[in-house]
Amino acid sequence: MSPAGTWQPTSALAHAVDAAGFRYDPDQDIIYSRMDAAQRDLGYAAGYDAAALGISANLHCEPIFFDHAGKHWMIELWKGQYGLETGCEIGVYTRPIGSGGPVYALLDATVGRRVGDDVATHNLFYDGAADADMLTMSATLVRHGEPVFTRGPERHWWLTGFRWGLLSDPADLSVRISITLLNEAMLAAFTAAIADRPYPDLRVDGTTVSFTFATPFAGQPPRPQAVVERVNRANEAIVRAYADLPHTGNDPNDIQADILRVVGLSRLHRRDQLGRTVGQLAVEAGQSMGTVVDVFTRRFGVAASTVVDWLSGATSDFATWVAATQDYLGLPLNFTCYVEIDNTHGASDLLLTGHRATHGSFVVGPPAWIGKGTTARLVLRDPKPSIHGSAGSVTYAYATADLAMTSVDLSFECPTLNHHNAATASRSDWVTWAKSGDAGRPWRTSAPARGHPLFVSSVIGGGRPA
Repeated sequence: MSPAGTWQPTSALAHAVDAAGFRYDPDQDIIYSRMDAAQRDLGYAAGYDAAALGISANLHCEPIFFDHAGKHWMIELWKGQYGLETGCEIGVYTRPIGSGGPVYALLDATVGRRVGDDVATHNLFYDGAADADMLTMSATLVRHGEPVFTRGPERHWWLTGFRWGLLSDPADLSVRISITLLNEAMLAAFTAAIADRPYPDLRVDGTTVSFTFATPFAGQPPRPQAVVERVNRANEAIVRAYADLPHTGNDPNDIQADILRVVGLSRLHRRDQLGRTVGQLAVEAGQSMGTVVDVFTRRFGVAASTVVDWLSGATSDFATWVAATQDYLGLPLNFTCYVEIDNTHGASDLLLTGHRATHGSFVVGPPAWIGKGTTARLVLRDPKPSIHGSAGSVTYAYATADLAMTSVDLSFECPTLNHHNAATASRSDWVTWAKSGDAGRPWRTSAPARGHPLFVSSVIGGGRPA
């Protein structure tokens, strides 16, 4: 059944939780996914699991594949540490057998690829289950032998639960799973798919299969040990800091901590992270910006401007990105500012808290969220017709290495006439690099007085632009 209570978001943090597709269950003091979470539209594939460490999620992943009623099915189980949260998930995804076309082809070739697994149906992009394909499921998360919470039984496409402030290794956890299949034929297909997996406590009762998910039997995404250790240290730090906050439970309405907007809850930006994952892999595969935008707008109904923002965060040569953006948007080489915000060495996510276009308008970004360890970009176009060039600023909130909240103002200006270019950062832990005229020129440690367009790279923690 659905969690009881009439919880409604009232604080900024609670509204962020709600907007990300989650709710709070006061009876169990957990966060859980809503039926209408936006993530449903973005489906699922192996590439998403491979990117999990990038949002501080140290997980065990367990996809189960089978065919039924003209569709490929993937039911995936997860458990582990999601930044501040210990949790588990069951997701249901499908793909019509024989489906193809350019959209699926791009998604299969990018996020669909599963490392170390050459089974064709395991290397596909899957859609979130339609209402008719949702399953009645339940999950009880157990930590060191003690139950943490129970979700369901509930008919859902993505049954989840997360406890804030609890630190766990995936090996500390097990999940008591029950899944009711739609009919006997589907039951037969599912049980055949897990026949070689010796799940503890396996039981079949009618069309309901129950078992304990403790050790994953499916191949896991790449988990470089150094990255896992770094993620674990970061998760331990935020859980420890959370324990020091004045709170008696995990109701987001009652937690007074701005730091949780930038540390520990990156999954609140999961939709952006999934979109950027597809964009990154598409760029690596040599796809054009126009092709990727077309896929997202046609297949997922995502606004073109959002996709362009996601692509601004794809790792690529700066000059290549400038050329692709100019080509897609039809931007002339006038008095425009192209700005890169490099959070590769940051201690937290960056959260946009303000932006201003004194002259001109933002045609890319500014991105509302820049994940820890990533880079994003924006474009401020000069007004036409006008005697002015472009000038503007953005403000981002973030946490320092000791988890103290602060903010930075990044300003940039590419004026006309006899005025000088300018690019500055309000904090000393940011280094500003710039160049003008040709995006392929070497970076300088100050803005060149003349030349246009203006190219800026603001780097937190020092160092040169990537």
